[in-house]
This record gives sequence, structure tokens and C-alpha cells, in this order.
Amino acid sequence: MTNVTARRGIQSVEIAFRILSALQTSVRALPLKDIATLSELSPSATSNYMISLVRTGLVSADEKPGCYKLGPASLALGMSAIAQLDGFDIVRREVIALRDATLSGAAVTAWTDDGPVSLFKQEGETRSILEMRTGLIPLVTTAAGKLFIACLQPGRTDELIAREMPGAREGSQAALREEASAELRNCGFTTVHRGDLGYVSVAAPIWNRDGNLQFAISLIGTPATLNTDIHGTAVEALLASAARATVALGGKASSKTA
Repeated sequence: MTNVTARRGIQSVEIAFRILSALQTSVRALPLKDIATLSELSPSATSNYMISLVRTGLVSADEKPGCYKLGPASLALGMSAIAQLDGFDIVRREVIALRDATLSGAAVTAWTDDGPVSLFKQEGETRSILEMRTGLIPLVTTAAGKLFIACLQPGRTDELIAREMPGAREGSQAALREEASAELRNCGFTTVHRGDLGYVSVAAPIWNRDGNLQFAISLIGTPATLNTDIHGTAVEALLASAARATVALGGKASSKTA
């Protein structure tokens, strides 16, 4: 009986999560009708759930009438989840040290079922046109995302790559994965250059004790401010940070990062 009950679950909790997930996908407050559409609910049902979600602090009413955003309780839950990640304090300190050493933007990213999530960032002295942010980040067009493509099984990244590369020719995913894997294998890091947007990023792996990718630590800047040469001071500082964090997590730093 217990197993049957556990499988059945609580439908209202799952519906509330759909609403919170809809709000999480947006960088700004959403009107109720958009939240209802994203949650696959009627506006009236969404409104009823919103009363309880606002009351608990998981959702907040925005200054713009009829619009809602994630509330302080959601922020507190997110921060607690980050704090509970194994080794997060270690990599957070490395991000701060890396930013101070290079004066470039620095960040740490972890993998989730929804894709790569930037957990912590430090802005550099010179910002690129693309704003650094925490939360979900692109997989294909960031160095951290490219690192996960190189290290994870194809089944974990293929769907997200397809969403970010609509209409791509057959074999594009395999070519992207091979490019990322070769760069990581040969250099110990991955890079993305977007000269059209004034954006450059480079990411190095932080391995756990099981030899799996735990975090990606990144530098972000512009072509004029961030040198991604393998023998450049910025990349050397990045690889040193990744090696220290890897050892601190009980992992084995590769010869490229040690």
C-alpha cells in the first residue's frame, strides 16, 4: 500500500511546481495569462494556485498589476540548494580568487536536468555586451556548456542541443561534440569566441572523486581583454584554479590542469 501511495503523489504539488517552473524561465515578471499558458492551466486555476504561492512567499506580485515573479521564499530555497552542493564553498572561493587574479569575469557552473546552471559569478573590470547572470545558461554558445557537451553522455545533452540549434544539419551534434572533446583533450579547457557580440569565454573542468565533471569554472570577457592562448596568464590562472578545486574535492587533476 505504501508503494502505491508514493507512486500516486500529490497532484497539487506537481501543478504548483509547473507554475514555479514557468516563472523560472523568464527574466522578468509574467502576466497571469502567460503563466497559465506555460503551466498548461486555465487562468482561473492558475489564479487560485497563485493565492497560496503568494501567501507562502514562493511567488510575489509585481509592481505591474496582474504580473508575478518568483518570491523571496523561492530565492531562499535556491540559495539553500546551492549551499548544499558538495564543494560549492570551495569553487566559490576559487571564482573570487580567479576574478581578482585576472580582472576578468569569472563564474562556476553545474549541470542539472534542465541544462547548465551558473551558480555564482564575479564581474570583471570590463564587461562584454552579454551580461553575466546566474541561472540557466546556453549550452552551445558558452565555454561552460561546451565543456558539458564534451564530458556528458550524448543522451543527456542531445535534446538541449537540438533546441538551441533548430534546423541544424544531420551530424551537427556529433561534430560539435567531437570538437569540444578534442579541445578538452588537447588543451585541458574549452573556448567560445563570439567576435560579432564581443564575447569570449573559456572553461576548465573540476573533477570529483569519481572522475566525473562536478563543476565548470569559467572566465568571461571580450576579445580585447581576455587572452585564451594556452600559455597566456589568464588560462594558466584558470587551469590552476580548476586543479586546486579538483584536488580539494578529492579528484585527480589532469596533466593539463595540474
